[in-house]
Amino acid sequence: MFALQFRFPAGRYHATPWGRNVNEADVAWPPEPWRLLRALIAVYWRKADHDRWPEEVISRLIDTLAETLPVYGLPEGVIHVHTRHYMPTERGKPTLVFDAFVRIPEHEMMVAAWPEIVLDDELFTLAAELAAAIGYLGRAESWTECDVLTDWRGRPNCGPVAAGFRGDHVRLLAPLSLTTYAAERRRLIAEEQQHIASVAKKPPSPRRREAGIAEVFRSKDSGIDTLPERLIDALSLDTADYQDRGWHHPPAAHEVLYACAKNAVIAAAPSGSRLLTGSFSNLDSPTVARYLLAGRPRPRVEDTIRLGEVMRRAALSQYGWRREDSKRPKIPRAPWQVSGRDADGRPLRKASHSHAYWLPEDADSDGLIDHISVFIAGGIDAQLRTKLDRITRIWITPRQRVEDGEDDGLSSLEWRLALEGFGRPSDFAGGAHIFGRSTRWRSVTPFLAAGHLKAAGYAGELRRLIKRIGMDTRFGFEASEIEVSESRKIPVGGTDRRVLHFHRFRSRGGEKQYDTMGTFLEVTFPRHVEGPLALGYGSHFGLGLFTAIGGN
Repeated sequence: MFALQFRFPAGRYHATPWGRNVNEADVAWPPEPWRLLRALIAVYWRKADHDRWPEEVISRLIDTLAETLPVYGLPEGVIHVHTRHYMPTERGKPTLVFDAFVRIPEHEMMVAAWPEIVLDDELFTLAAELAAAIGYLGRAESWTECDVLTDWRGRPNCGPVAAGFRGDHVRLLAPLSLTTYAAERRRLIAEEQQHIASVAKKPPSPRRREAGIAEVFRSKDSGIDTLPERLIDALSLDTADYQDRGWHHPPAAHEVLYACAKNAVIAAAPSGSRLLTGSFSNLDSPTVARYLLAGRPRPRVEDTIRLGEVMRRAALSQYGWRREDSKRPKIPRAPWQVSGRDADGRPLRKASHSHAYWLPEDADSDGLIDHISVFIAGGIDAQLRTKLDRITRIWITPRQRVEDGEDDGLSSLEWRLALEGFGRPSDFAGGAHIFGRSTRWRSVTPFLAAGHLKAAGYAGELRRLIKRIGMDTRFGFEASEIEVSESRKIPVGGTDRRVLHFHRFRSRGGEKQYDTMGTFLEVTFPRHVEGPLALGYGSHFGLGLFTAIGGN
């Protein structure tokens, strides 16, 4: 057996079926066998060591995999959703654009298996290297991590109807086998030559007399040049080459009828779901934008404040900066909800702290940051949603690392972002405990005093800040009723970490910092409180962040 196992870190799979327009909002699911082999070929040409792996080896791998059709182990709970937005055009009138994809449950895998194929050591090693290098499948937004398997113990729930599979039917594009393609190529070439001969017998037109018959038939009106002799070359051709020459489907492929079990069929998005649809009214604006973060290595929880600052800079860059004179620093053009500054560039002093919180999060508790949430209590309007939707990557440059005191000589670190959606905290509470609802909350990053630490200590400072932002009034309790206990360490990814392990300083901005140490807290409220709960110095960048313990 040989199998490819795919995981989609962003929880999305984008792929437009052959012959369909992207605005038809259809998705090619499961990924067609033709697409899987083309992914391996593309990685070979872009990333493989060609001295170690000559072309005849990858050609033999593709010929082998094309001999039989794969079966699939598809995840359950896959949902077909789409976003829609208006795209500006040169004429000034925007056009409506659909972006359809399937949403895959977190941590679910998709397997494409060839049960009858056993690769020799050389081909298996090459396949393993190519699979590990696949960064996306389908469109570039479909981030992918792929492994090869030789002993998949799962049960396929989607396969060819001809092989006895039963269920809902779907047509998938599959590559022809080597012998079938050779026969099909001979047939197509013979038909093309007959067509050329019949056209040549007709009286030549003025254009044909000038250009010469041979030159005309070498133009893109002829499809002969899209029929390479090797199967791998035919599968490597760009889609535009097929379309320019009028092929209704790739000549090295054919449609195969597959059947998928009921639990593997994609379903429509639940009615009334607001996530990923952008359907909020002005009276019901979302307050949260949540992103999935991917890249290697992923940042540590201990670097939360640094990543929060980087996320804010990415949002500011969507608006740009202005400079009133050369003696003053640049002022962000972003609204105060994003910049946290007034029109003159001075930091806001609002007691409500209603500007944006940039909150990195370790949702799976492995000690590494995998999500970033933006929380704006006053709501995220349509213009801001458009700006946030455009943030697809963040990075830390070597210069920024030096400013943070880490001159380690490494290159810049870059991570990709995929917007999971806009919503209210309750919409994300199932997968993000920072948006939970509970009476008990525990530190996930150090809590630092926002001013001089008084005799009441950190417990008194927490109560002061809760009262200052009006949280006690909002949830109906007295600040004096809050129970607070301190801890010297917290578990991070299975390891106990102390405050000193965390980065606790802003990288720039000149903000005065009264507390440089901090502590960890566990807080019990007299009533249920809804997150996010971030308090103290650096709280807008993830310090002083708490997670709900228990729930309703």
